Amino acid sequence: MSDIKWLPDGQKMFDKLMSAVPEAMRDAIRPKLEQMLAGKVAGQPVSADLVKKFVSEDLPEPQRSALMAAIGMKPAGGAAKPAAPAATATWQGKAQDMFERMLKEVPDMMREVFRGKLMQIALQKAAGGAVTEDHILSIVKEIVPDPFRTTILKAFATMGDIDVTKVEEIIEKNPGGQETLITIMHAVQDMFGYVPRQALIIISQKKNVFMSTLYRLATSYAAFRLDKPAANVITVCNGTCCQVKGGGKIVKAIEAKLAGNGAKATLEKVRCLGCCDVSPAVMINGEVLGAAAAQAKLAEILG
Repeated sequence: MSDIKWLPDGQKMFDKLMSAVPEAMRDAIRPKLEQMLAGKVAGQPVSADLVKKFVSEDLPEPQRSALMAAIGMKPAGGAAKPAAPAATATWQGKAQDMFERMLKEVPDMMREVFRGKLMQIALQKAAGGAVTEDHILSIVKEIVPDPFRTTILKAFATMGDIDVTKVEEIIEKNPGGQETLITIMHAVQDMFGYVPRQALIIISQKKNVFMSTLYRLATSYAAFRLDKPAANVITVCNGTCCQVKGGGKIVKAIEAKLAGNGAKATLEKVRCLGCCDVSPAVMINGEVLGAAAAQAKLAEILG
């Protein structure tokens, strides 16, 4: 900035300060910091001490403490009081996972400083109660600048009852374009028992495809489930051979049981299980059984 007169040690200290700012934010933050610094020094040559004074007096928390630590400054008044550790918080819902995901956007060298400061803010918002998802969302919206705010909120949208890292691993194992979508969706369903919406969001982001495309695929193939199945999944063959040998009666009997006990099992009917030698074939939780064995297992599950 033209109205700042730098002393060599001042320029060096300011560059060190900027190196602690996340790279994605650096171009946007630098002119703002230079403008604030120019107003503070009022035409004086800027030394390293003036840069340090500017950081300690003019920057807001939690950025101030993080940047002070990054350039080797000690907190005012000696050693800082340790921030409340995460273990002291009571978490509700996905709040703790959201908190950790938020911290992933902080550079490694500054993460622990931010952890303590953000934890203090979360505990203040909780006011003695549990830290909730809404508390973490409000921290992101009030404190985190863009583009990190947008990235974090986008990541929050994919968080549900599944381990999103498992979905990411499946996607990484299947490089390519839209021709890999069916394979990925099958692998996701094999892992979770269905294709969760959170998984579709991640696939959409990673493969650069519209969600509508993924939903069209998921609803076009009977093999995919979009809803989490019950604890037990019963698949009955609806092929000609199995129908002739009593498959239809098995389906009606199961439907009658589930009418009053639907939470115990999910019933699916498929064209063929490829097991005509044991027809009428029934697959229960992935195990193909013949009629007699299936009846015994169904009695155990459904009563």
